[in-house]
Amino acid sequence: MPYGLQTLVCSLLIVSGVAAHGGADATATLRSSAETGDLQAMRELAESLLNSVDSDEGVYWLERASVGGDPESMHRLASLRFAGARTYRDQREAVTLWKAAAVLGHVEAMYDLAVCYRDGWGTFRSEIRSSIWFKRAADRGRPEAMTAWGRCLFDGIGVMRDEELAVQWWTKAARGGEVDAMVALAVASGTGRGMGRDQAVSARWWRKAAHRGCRVAMLVTAANYEMGMGVQADPIEAEAWYVKVRSGLDEAAPSGGLVLALPE
Repeated sequence: MPYGLQTLVCSLLIVSGVAAHGGADATATLRSSAETGDLQAMRELAESLLNSVDSDEGVYWLERASVGGDPESMHRLASLRFAGARTYRDQREAVTLWKAAAVLGHVEAMYDLAVCYRDGWGTFRSEIRSSIWFKRAADRGRPEAMTAWGRCLFDGIGVMRDEELAVQWWTKAARGGEVDAMVALAVASGTGRGMGRDQAVSARWWRKAAHRGCRVAMLVTAANYEMGMGVQADPIEAEAWYVKVRSGLDEAAPSGGLVLALPE
Protein backbone atom coordinates (compact mmCIF):
# COMPACT_ATOMS: atom_id res chain seq x y z
CA MET A 1 0.00 0.00 0.00
CA PRO A 2 1.41 3.48 -0.86
CA TYR A 3 2.61 5.46 2.16
CA GLY A 4 0.05 8.25 1.66
CA LEU A 5 -2.90 5.84 1.56
CA GLN A 6 -1.44 3.79 4.39
CA THR A 7 -1.15 6.91 6.52
CA LEU A 8 -4.73 7.93 5.82
CA VAL A 9 -6.12 4.48 6.66
CA CYS A 10 -4.14 4.26 9.90
CA SER A 11 -5.20 7.74 10.97
CA LEU A 12 -8.85 6.96 10.39
CA LEU A 13 -8.54 3.75 12.38
CA ILE A 14 -7.00 5.57 15.34
CA VAL A 15 -9.43 8.45 15.35
CA SER A 16 -12.49 6.24 14.92
CA GLY A 17 -11.52 4.19 17.99
CA VAL A 18 -11.40 0.78 16.38
CA ALA A 19 -11.04 -2.11 18.90
CA ALA A 20 -7.91 -2.12 21.06
CA HIS A 21 -6.12 -4.60 18.82
CA GLY A 22 -6.90 -2.67 15.64
CA GLY A 23 -5.94 0.62 17.25
CA ALA A 24 -2.61 -0.76 18.42
CA ASP A 25 -1.91 -2.30 15.01
CA ALA A 26 -2.81 0.92 13.25
CA THR A 27 -0.51 2.93 15.54
CA ALA A 28 2.32 0.47 14.95
CA THR A 29 1.84 0.66 11.19
CA LEU A 30 1.66 4.45 11.32
CA ARG A 31 4.87 4.54 13.37
CA SER A 32 6.52 2.28 10.83
CA SER A 33 5.59 4.70 8.04
CA ALA A 34 6.81 7.65 10.09
CA GLU A 35 10.17 6.00 10.64
CA THR A 36 10.64 5.79 6.86
CA GLY A 37 10.39 9.59 6.63
CA ASP A 38 6.72 9.95 5.69
CA LEU A 39 5.93 13.49 6.97
CA GLN A 40 2.19 12.98 6.97
CA ALA A 41 2.61 9.80 8.98
CA MET A 42 4.81 11.64 11.48
CA ARG A 43 2.19 14.35 11.88
CA GLU A 44 -0.72 11.92 12.23
CA LEU A 45 1.21 9.76 14.67
CA ALA A 46 2.11 12.85 16.70
CA GLU A 47 -1.53 13.90 16.95
CA SER A 48 -2.65 10.46 18.07
CA LEU A 49 0.08 10.36 20.72
CA LEU A 50 -0.61 13.90 21.92
CA ASN A 51 -4.18 12.83 22.61
CA SER A 52 -2.94 9.87 24.69
CA VAL A 53 -0.76 9.50 27.73
CA ASP A 54 2.46 9.60 25.67
CA SER A 55 2.55 13.27 24.75
CA ASP A 56 6.36 13.39 24.91
CA GLU A 57 6.64 11.04 21.96
CA GLY A 58 3.96 13.06 20.19
CA VAL A 59 6.07 16.20 20.54
CA TYR A 60 9.09 14.24 19.33
CA TRP A 61 7.33 13.30 16.09
CA LEU A 62 6.13 16.85 15.59
CA GLU A 63 9.74 17.97 15.93
CA ARG A 64 10.85 15.34 13.41
CA ALA A 65 8.17 16.40 10.92
CA SER A 66 9.02 20.07 11.42
CA VAL A 67 12.70 19.45 10.74
CA GLY A 68 11.59 17.54 7.66
CA GLY A 69 9.81 20.65 6.38
CA ASP A 70 6.14 19.95 7.10
CA PRO A 71 4.44 23.36 7.63
CA GLU A 72 1.40 21.90 9.40
CA SER A 73 3.65 20.25 11.99
CA MET A 74 5.62 23.49 12.38
CA HIS A 75 2.42 25.37 13.10
CA ARG A 76 1.16 22.76 15.56
CA LEU A 77 4.47 22.58 17.40
CA ALA A 78 4.68 26.39 17.51
CA SER A 79 1.24 26.56 19.11
CA LEU A 80 2.31 24.07 21.79
CA ARG A 81 5.60 25.88 22.45
CA PHE A 82 3.85 29.25 22.64
CA ALA A 83 1.39 28.05 25.26
CA GLY A 84 3.72 25.65 27.03
CA ALA A 85 1.20 22.86 26.44
CA ARG A 86 2.57 19.29 26.56
CA THR A 87 6.07 20.75 26.16
CA TYR A 88 8.25 23.55 27.49
CA ARG A 89 7.19 27.14 26.87
CA ASP A 90 9.31 29.17 24.45
CA GLN A 91 7.58 31.98 22.58
CA ARG A 92 10.69 32.91 20.63
CA GLU A 93 10.96 29.39 19.29
CA ALA A 94 7.25 29.45 18.52
CA VAL A 95 7.69 32.59 16.43
CA THR A 96 10.61 30.99 14.58
CA LEU A 97 8.45 27.96 13.76
CA TRP A 98 5.49 30.09 12.69
CA LYS A 99 7.77 32.13 10.47
CA ALA A 100 9.13 29.00 8.79
CA ALA A 101 5.62 27.64 8.23
CA ALA A 102 4.39 31.01 6.96
CA VAL A 103 7.18 31.19 4.41
CA LEU A 104 6.03 27.77 3.19
CA GLY A 105 2.52 29.15 2.68
CA HIS A 106 0.72 28.06 5.87
CA VAL A 107 -2.11 30.58 6.27
CA GLU A 108 -2.74 30.03 10.00
CA ALA A 109 0.97 30.53 10.67
CA MET A 110 0.90 33.78 8.69
CA TYR A 111 -1.89 35.10 10.88
CA ASP A 112 -0.25 33.98 14.13
CA LEU A 113 3.05 35.52 13.06
CA ALA A 114 1.30 38.80 12.26
CA VAL A 115 -0.28 38.87 15.72
CA CYS A 116 3.12 38.26 17.33
CA TYR A 117 4.68 41.16 15.42
CA ARG A 118 1.72 43.35 16.31
CA ASP A 119 1.77 42.57 20.04
CA GLY A 120 5.46 41.84 20.54
CA TRP A 121 5.01 38.22 21.63
CA GLY A 122 8.23 36.26 21.24
CA THR A 123 9.71 38.92 19.00
CA PHE A 124 10.03 42.68 18.59
CA ARG A 125 7.00 44.79 17.72
CA SER A 126 6.80 45.76 14.08
CA GLU A 127 3.71 47.38 12.58
CA ILE A 128 5.14 47.01 9.08
CA ARG A 129 5.90 43.28 9.39
CA SER A 130 2.60 42.69 11.12
CA SER A 131 0.66 44.39 8.33
CA ILE A 132 2.60 42.43 5.67
CA TRP A 133 1.69 39.08 7.18
CA PHE A 134 -1.91 40.09 7.85
CA LYS A 135 -2.22 40.99 4.18
CA ARG A 136 -0.67 37.71 3.03
CA ALA A 137 -3.08 35.73 5.20
CA ALA A 138 -5.98 37.92 4.04
CA ASP A 139 -5.05 37.35 0.40
CA ARG A 140 -5.33 33.63 1.07
CA GLY A 141 -8.82 33.92 2.53
CA ARG A 142 -8.38 33.95 6.32
CA PRO A 143 -11.40 36.02 7.55
CA GLU A 144 -9.75 37.22 10.77
CA ALA A 145 -6.75 38.34 8.74
CA MET A 146 -9.03 40.29 6.39
CA THR A 147 -10.45 42.12 9.40
CA ALA A 148 -7.00 42.83 10.85
CA TRP A 149 -5.61 43.92 7.47
CA GLY A 150 -8.63 46.20 7.07
CA ARG A 151 -7.85 47.82 10.38
CA CYS A 152 -4.23 48.35 9.31
CA LEU A 153 -5.52 50.18 6.24
CA PHE A 154 -8.20 52.09 8.14
CA ASP A 155 -5.81 53.43 10.79
CA GLY A 156 -2.62 53.53 8.70
CA ILE A 157 -0.86 50.94 10.86
CA GLY A 158 2.32 49.83 9.09
CA VAL A 159 0.83 50.85 5.76
CA MET A 160 -0.52 53.96 4.03
CA ARG A 161 -4.01 54.82 5.24
CA ASP A 162 -6.79 53.84 2.86
CA GLU A 163 -10.19 53.81 4.53
CA GLU A 164 -12.13 52.87 1.40
CA LEU A 165 -9.93 49.82 0.77
CA ALA A 166 -10.31 48.89 4.44
CA VAL A 167 -14.08 48.88 4.03
CA GLN A 168 -13.75 46.58 1.02
CA TRP A 169 -11.76 44.06 3.06
CA TRP A 170 -14.18 44.30 5.99
CA THR A 171 -17.11 43.73 3.64
CA LYS A 172 -15.47 40.61 2.26
CA ALA A 173 -14.74 39.32 5.77
CA ALA A 174 -18.22 40.18 7.04
CA ARG A 175 -19.86 38.31 4.19
CA GLY A 176 -17.84 35.32 5.33
CA GLY A 177 -19.33 35.61 8.81
CA GLU A 178 -16.53 37.51 10.58
CA VAL A 179 -18.20 39.34 13.48
CA ASP A 180 -15.50 41.93 14.13
CA ALA A 181 -15.68 42.95 10.47
CA MET A 182 -19.43 43.47 10.85
CA VAL A 183 -18.77 45.69 13.87
CA ALA A 184 -16.12 47.64 11.96
CA LEU A 185 -18.54 48.21 9.07
CA ALA A 186 -21.25 49.32 11.50
CA VAL A 187 -18.90 51.93 12.96
CA ALA A 188 -17.58 53.03 9.54
CA SER A 189 -21.05 53.46 8.02
CA GLY A 190 -22.28 55.21 11.14
CA THR A 191 -19.43 57.74 11.07
CA GLY A 192 -19.09 58.03 7.30
CA ARG A 193 -15.45 56.98 7.19
CA GLY A 194 -14.42 54.97 4.14
CA MET A 195 -18.00 54.93 2.91
CA GLY A 196 -21.08 57.12 2.82
CA ARG A 197 -22.64 57.85 6.19
CA ASP A 198 -25.82 55.80 6.45
CA GLN A 199 -27.46 55.03 9.77
CA ALA A 200 -29.69 52.37 8.21
CA VAL A 201 -26.65 50.50 6.88
CA SER A 202 -24.94 50.92 10.24
CA ALA A 203 -27.97 49.54 12.08
CA ARG A 204 -28.11 46.57 9.71
CA TRP A 205 -24.47 45.63 10.37
CA TRP A 206 -24.98 46.05 14.13
CA ARG A 207 -27.97 43.75 13.89
CA LYS A 208 -26.05 41.13 11.90
CA ALA A 209 -23.29 41.14 14.52
CA ALA A 210 -25.90 40.96 17.27
CA HIS A 211 -27.46 37.88 15.69
CA ARG A 212 -23.97 36.34 15.78
CA GLY A 213 -23.88 36.81 19.56
CA CYS A 214 -21.77 39.96 19.94
CA ARG A 215 -22.77 41.59 23.23
CA VAL A 216 -21.77 45.13 22.20
CA ALA A 217 -23.79 44.75 19.00
CA MET A 218 -26.79 43.51 20.99
CA LEU A 219 -26.66 46.61 23.19
CA VAL A 220 -26.32 48.97 20.22
CA THR A 221 -29.13 47.19 18.36
CA ALA A 222 -31.35 47.50 21.41
CA ALA A 223 -30.54 51.22 21.63
CA ASN A 224 -31.15 51.68 17.90
CA TYR A 225 -34.65 50.21 18.23
CA GLU A 226 -35.29 52.19 21.38
CA MET A 227 -34.31 55.53 19.81
CA GLY A 228 -35.18 54.81 16.17
CA MET A 229 -31.59 55.13 14.94
CA GLY A 230 -31.40 53.67 11.42
CA VAL A 231 -34.54 51.61 12.08
CA GLN A 232 -38.13 52.33 12.94
CA ALA A 233 -38.47 52.78 16.68
CA ASP A 234 -39.77 49.62 18.28
CA PRO A 235 -39.74 49.45 22.09
CA ILE A 236 -40.80 45.80 22.08
CA GLU A 237 -37.89 44.81 19.84
CA ALA A 238 -35.55 46.97 21.91
CA GLU A 239 -36.59 45.22 25.11
CA ALA A 240 -36.17 41.82 23.43
CA TRP A 241 -32.54 42.63 22.68
CA TYR A 242 -31.95 43.96 26.19
CA VAL A 243 -33.38 40.70 27.55
CA LYS A 244 -30.97 38.71 25.36
CA VAL A 245 -28.04 40.62 26.81
CA ARG A 246 -29.24 40.15 30.37
CA SER A 247 -30.00 36.47 29.86
CA GLY A 248 -26.31 35.65 29.49
CA LEU A 249 -26.70 34.00 26.09
CA ASP A 250 -23.56 35.82 24.99
CA GLU A 251 -21.17 34.07 27.39
CA ALA A 252 -19.15 32.43 24.63
CA ALA A 253 -19.71 35.17 22.07
CA PRO A 254 -17.12 37.52 20.55
CA SER A 255 -16.78 40.84 22.34
CA GLY A 256 -16.71 43.05 19.28
CA GLY A 257 -13.40 44.48 20.47
CA LEU A 258 -12.85 46.52 17.33
CA VAL A 259 -15.43 49.03 18.54
CA LEU A 260 -13.01 50.38 21.11
CA ALA A 261 -10.05 50.22 18.75
CA LEU A 262 -11.60 52.31 16.00
CA PRO A 263 -11.41 56.08 16.30
CA GLU A 264 -14.68 57.93 16.59
